[in-house]
Amino acid sequence: MEKPGHASPIEVRTSPFHGRGLFAAVSFDTGDRIAIYPLLILDHEDSAAIRNTLIGHYVFHIDEDPDGRARTAVAFGPISMCNHSPDANADFQIDVETQSISLTARKPIARDAEILIDYEDYASEII
Repeated sequence: MEKPGHASPIEVRTSPFHGRGLFAAVSFDTGDRIAIYPLLILDHEDSAAIRNTLIGHYVFHIDEDPDGRARTAVAFGPISMCNHSPDANADFQIDVETQSISLTARKPIARDAEILIDYEDYASEII
């Protein structure tokens, strides 16, 4: 459940991990939905075209076709500033049908803590 009564439950700040990061402006309990953002899902050709560009570091993997060509998505909103940790405190869920991505607390997140997600198989490509 999103936290009511606050202008924005998250803020982009300087991260001790890497450049900018996403931080909790309020505390979150395990299972709390932090936010939902719209996605722009790119086809295989557009995904390949941006792979080795700066924006390629900020996309989310959607799927691959049988030939191994990936589709990616650009998230509109500060979720793109989430840094990676194998011990992430938040999870993301992509909904292709609604073209959205949700961010949920995996464990309690204290106010002012950085919100971290696990890039999983793509961590080595992105960071």
